[in-house]
Amino acid sequence: MKLTSAVLCCMLPLAAWSQGEPDYPQNYFRNPLDIPISLAGGFAECRPNHFHTGIDIKTNQQENMPVYAAAEGYVSRITISHAGYGNAIYITHPNGYTTLYGHLNDFYPELQQYLKQKQYEQESWSCDLSLPANRFAVKKGQLVAYSGTTGGSTGPHLHFEIRSNTSGHVLNGMLFGLPITDTRAPEARSIAVYNADESIYEQQPALIPLLKKGSGYTTKTGAYKSSSPHLYIGIQAQDYINNSTNWLGVYRMKLYLDETLQAATELREIDFAQNRYVNAYADFKTKEEKGTWYQGLYRLPGNKLDVYTDLNTQNGMLDISDGKEHQVRIELEDAHRNKAQVNFTVSYAGKTTVKTCTNTWMPGKSNALQTRNTSFVTDEQALYDRICFRYTESPSKQYYSDVLQLHDAKIPLQSSTDLGLKINQALPFDLRNKLVFIHHIKAASLPGNNPQDGAAARYDKGWAWAPVRTFGNYCVGVDTVPPVLQPLQKGPDLSKAKNIRFKVTDKMTSVKQFRAELDGRWLCFVRAGNTYTYTFDEHCTPGNHKLVITASDENDNQTVYSLIFRR
Repeated sequence: MKLTSAVLCCMLPLAAWSQGEPDYPQNYFRNPLDIPISLAGGFAECRPNHFHTGIDIKTNQQENMPVYAAAEGYVSRITISHAGYGNAIYITHPNGYTTLYGHLNDFYPELQQYLKQKQYEQESWSCDLSLPANRFAVKKGQLVAYSGTTGGSTGPHLHFEIRSNTSGHVLNGMLFGLPITDTRAPEARSIAVYNADESIYEQQPALIPLLKKGSGYTTKTGAYKSSSPHLYIGIQAQDYINNSTNWLGVYRMKLYLDETLQAATELREIDFAQNRYVNAYADFKTKEEKGTWYQGLYRLPGNKLDVYTDLNTQNGMLDISDGKEHQVRIELEDAHRNKAQVNFTVSYAGKTTVKTCTNTWMPGKSNALQTRNTSFVTDEQALYDRICFRYTESPSKQYYSDVLQLHDAKIPLQSSTDLGLKINQALPFDLRNKLVFIHHIKAASLPGNNPQDGAAARYDKGWAWAPVRTFGNYCVGVDTVPPVLQPLQKGPDLSKAKNIRFKVTDKMTSVKQFRAELDGRWLCFVRAGNTYTYTFDEHCTPGNHKLVITASDENDNQTVYSLIFRR
């Protein structure tokens, strides 16, 4: 699958949501493994910049476990990548659904041979292949692959999805009657209380730990006295299934004030085009600061998710301005109808303070920073809530531009924006195509990759430009250093070796291209992180050979390595 900045959730009309559980087929899909299902990850969990789009089934901490077709159909797609799903296959079924199996090692022999043939035809290990319906038909329970930990995986498991052929959305696999034993109710850890009259990004929420009391939860500190007459509520809550210590997301949540429903969410399906809105559904800033996801029982102005089955006229805001004590109840429910409740009391203490801001940026509008040295103009989709925008431009002799502190990296952006920085030092002509924005990019933003310290920028009339999707610190440098290629085998005699391996890294940006040629013909190397491996097969016969490796980065700095070896 081609990765997009994708997704959450359900695009069904609200009326349809309130009619009860969706009419998904029960027991049509079988367990894709031959061991009892134990989950390492659940549907629509909050992850960095995306919701988790399937269920992660444990494979007993082993690789190469047999993976079976969940139902009859045909293999309709194969994707191979060092990121995302890694090696994955898609099986389209006659009942209107498609299942996906991700992080695989290998496919069943006929399919594996077909893949290899296409890779050599295209001279590319990574690929995205669409297959006709009559090419690889499969029966329910047929062996289709072997599990692994390829792509953006941190350990052996099977990523399994069920998608709608009509909408293309991925559906909550917990709602299809798979043999999952779950009698455990969701667990609540703490709540976050926000001043709803301020931007969620211009405050520190009150984080209140919860205490288990009987079958429910309440605040450890007793009644909460608020300095704001209007509140938003977030919650740190997790779900578990039997015989597993891994936490899962909570399927359904409801917020009540004095027994009146104020907000409710249900996580039934994910639209890949909306996945990044996880940063609005949950509190991104507090996650960056505290390491914990607080899911919001409110909707921010720039949040376009349709996971809210009920919202009051103020998008989930609680009005406690009368100074009286009010009862708050949060109901949590998992996909197997196990339930838990949180109950606590709030009241307004009448201590409201008003903050002022001289440069407010608003969601739903284009916002601009235009100076002699900086250009940054967002579209209407960029912000989830208003911010009191701040920036600094600091002169620097070390870089080719000022050092720009663009607001705060803990504040999320939905869409990319072209950032322009003026070149204010003499730039040799031959370095114009070697510009980079020096800016730390987290590994979580680059699934399957290491973190980076920069991204390629383009030169235009004395300015450096590149699309950016985070606030933070930026300046312009140059990158003339090619990737470093390290052979992981010794000597020219490889007659007893099983494979040839190289580690390829780039100091500033990323490895954009890796090409291997054996005696002048393309050779298929498999990428896992920064390691590239060729396993000896019919494409390397016994005898002497010349292998040439070419690797380049985002600025087209190139390394060429030659190896004469004996097989």
